[in-house]
Amino acid sequence: MSRLVIGLGFREAASAQSIGEVLASAVRQAAMPDVATVLAVVKDKAAHPSLLAAVQASHYPIEAVTADMMRHADARIITRSERVIRQRGVGSVCEATALAAAGDRARLVVTRVVSADRTATAAAAMTEDMAP
Repeated sequence: MSRLVIGLGFREAASAQSIGEVLASAVRQAAMPDVATVLAVVKDKAAHPSLLAAVQASHYPIEAVTADMMRHADARIITRSERVIRQRGVGSVCEATALAAAGDRARLVVTRVVSADRTATAAAAMTEDMAP
């Protein structure tokens, strides 16, 4: 069974609206409506109120990703932000969480999408051997 993983990254001040905006954009760009979808976030933000509010209506399960898992996926990330590298040790939180949760054979199908207010990001990954 195919599995699409939407990785989310967001600032502490991000609103549910901003997170929802990038989530919807990544799902739309991935264009895989019949594929099981899960969300991946950094473990220390998995209970963030704005995240929980944004995904409540989506019914997508959330998987928490550790910092070590993100760093392991970093070599496969496309987007590189110096600020994020300094803060989190990876080029892109959303791309790293998506790839980490999707597994070692995963590939990005949507690179970083940024919310209008620049407080939230999303990316999508899928395992290579499951890709259409």
